[in-house]
Amino acid sequence: MRIGIIKAVFLLGMAVFVLPSSGAKGIAMSSDAGVLGHPRKVEAVGDVAMGVFLQGDILYCIADDSLYALDVSSPLSPKLCGTLQGMDNRRQVVVQGKLAYVASRETGLRIVDVSNPEKMKLLSRFDSVEFATGIEVVGNTVFLSERINGVEAVDVSDPCNPRHICIRKTPESQSVVYHNGFLYSGEWAAGKVTVFDARSMKHFRKVAELQLGGFGDGVTTDGKYLYCSTGHDIPRTLRISRGISEEEACGRGRGMDIFDISNPAKPKHVSRIDFPRFKPRTNDYWTPRVSSGFAFCCDSHNGMFVVDVKNPHEPKVIDRLCIPQEGKNWPSAAISSVAVGNGCLYVSTKPCGLWVVPMEGIKPQEVAKGLPPADSSSRDAYPTDLNSFYVYRPSKPGQARTVCLRGNIAYAAFGDAGLHVLEVSAEHGFKKIGQLTGGKRVTDCCFAGERLVTAEGTDGWSVYDLDGPVGFREIARRMPQEKGKSVAFWCWAPNGSQVVLSTRTGTCDLFHLEDFNALTPLCRILMGCQWDRYLPDRAIGNAFPAHRNKKGLVWPTLAGNGGPARTDDPRKIKAGNQSNGICAFGDKFLYTVGGGYQFVNPDGTRGPVMKVSHPKGIGGIPRSDGRIVVCTSRSRGEVRIWDFVNPEAPKLLREYKLSGRPDLAAIYNGKALIPAGHQGLLMERPQTP
Repeated sequence: MRIGIIKAVFLLGMAVFVLPSSGAKGIAMSSDAGVLGHPRKVEAVGDVAMGVFLQGDILYCIADDSLYALDVSSPLSPKLCGTLQGMDNRRQVVVQGKLAYVASRETGLRIVDVSNPEKMKLLSRFDSVEFATGIEVVGNTVFLSERINGVEAVDVSDPCNPRHICIRKTPESQSVVYHNGFLYSGEWAAGKVTVFDARSMKHFRKVAELQLGGFGDGVTTDGKYLYCSTGHDIPRTLRISRGISEEEACGRGRGMDIFDISNPAKPKHVSRIDFPRFKPRTNDYWTPRVSSGFAFCCDSHNGMFVVDVKNPHEPKVIDRLCIPQEGKNWPSAAISSVAVGNGCLYVSTKPCGLWVVPMEGIKPQEVAKGLPPADSSSRDAYPTDLNSFYVYRPSKPGQARTVCLRGNIAYAAFGDAGLHVLEVSAEHGFKKIGQLTGGKRVTDCCFAGERLVTAEGTDGWSVYDLDGPVGFREIARRMPQEKGKSVAFWCWAPNGSQVVLSTRTGTCDLFHLEDFNALTPLCRILMGCQWDRYLPDRAIGNAFPAHRNKKGLVWPTLAGNGGPARTDDPRKIKAGNQSNGICAFGDKFLYTVGGGYQFVNPDGTRGPVMKVSHPKGIGGIPRSDGRIVVCTSRSRGEVRIWDFVNPEAPKLLREYKLSGRPDLAAIYNGKALIPAGHQGLLMERPQTP
């Protein structure tokens, strides 16, 4: 009864809510008491439920670290068929034929054989360019939403061996949907939809951009119309054009935009409906589904709204579902996804699990996607200007993730292609002299004193003594020890005796090399939802500050305190964004922030933010040899190299726009070595005078 009572109260509140907007519809309630029945929890599924997908009589749900298969031949009484663990930080799931495709954020794409739901089997894991957040599957092509890096296309014609096709930059892709040769991507803070011509992967390109009334995320279609769920705030460009203050725009971006896609390359805006204001900015889930003339819009902690869209020009909210969350006075637990069943809805929530919600007369609606993209075997060439760079690519496909130097020997982590050992010279570029054996996926490496530390995916982290450049002798190995975090991704060494390890799920842990398998870290660094490596290349004394997006610096205690690192007060400092970072520069740290840079002392005091004479600022995450500073921006594919001989007046030496995604640079004899993703490992050539 408690849920029913809460739903009725919110319905009364909604009936009087209208958001002023240019040409947008306000809340319009039907005269009846709603269409949803009493929700029932599915106890067999974990509580942190993130995505659901219905195929025939089998419902697939990703929750906790598992993929669940449930028999729903009796729609209101799901029965567990099977469970497959090891999905890590999953977000969305799509099933096509006998295969399930799971977007697992930092652990990429997982492909699962579900031909026997009682014995599901993991076939492969694909190393995505960035967080695999949204997913769409059409024929032999998977499209992955990867935030500010955009949309990545993957060839899955061999599900045991998926291969990268290309990636296209967008403002901040969160979800994607395909129909008749066109792909639609919901863009978060930009409040837009990016439209791609996806008829051929050889010519996959952006063709249009649509404005939304809120932060963009979930997208779906019924074949005639595109339905776009939005959340959080009114986007900045729209707010400014309407003369709305930032405070007034806060929490008022929740709703749904509808577009006519009869001309798929040029959708026309049909209508918008706004949902009640909700300010807290947490848990970004806005999945929409459409069936039988109704749209079901997940609005995270604001609940799920049932919208009558039989007339898309005049959408009307007719019901609202809220699942109470213990300890919160928000309207609902975060409703993350919904699937339409026969006479019911299947609704996933975080952290309150999976629910069955009766709805009389509703049934699944199959929407033909049309012809799949042609040329799924196409691969972007990722060209390199050979007048500017030497380039090394392994024979096996893999992304250049990291490079660390020992003299003129480079150790390069190439993801799926493993760890390669290269001799470098200004005259000849790269010469391969060895490789870590065993076929391991290696995504990071660093030196701690004389020892090499590596991050090896599902094989954990390892420490090696080196007998010469290529003689690897393993002396320690550590596996991720937290539930739902099974993939080792990063390692940094602040000094010769300690190492920071991360599964890239928001936390980094500090350990002594001599106590590599300690149960408790010396210190935990809370990094938030970030992909790039934001720690400096080395400590200065006991100072080793990390950059947190929009929150300033985090200061771990290298001496060890067993708890979290202290954090700057963001009200008192200038905090950078995802494109900023920090590195050691002599006896100080160089911090790129606010389009400029500042020097930070080991005691936490800092100088003013100084600007540079470049329209985009200093730009990127820095690395320095004390003379030059190399700044790389992965999402933009940009590299800028600055002369910092005079730290108060740096001069731009060189800048590059790369075809790949540049990660943190190393510097050899004044030349930058840049791991550039699928473009390979680059090293600057000597310039002819």
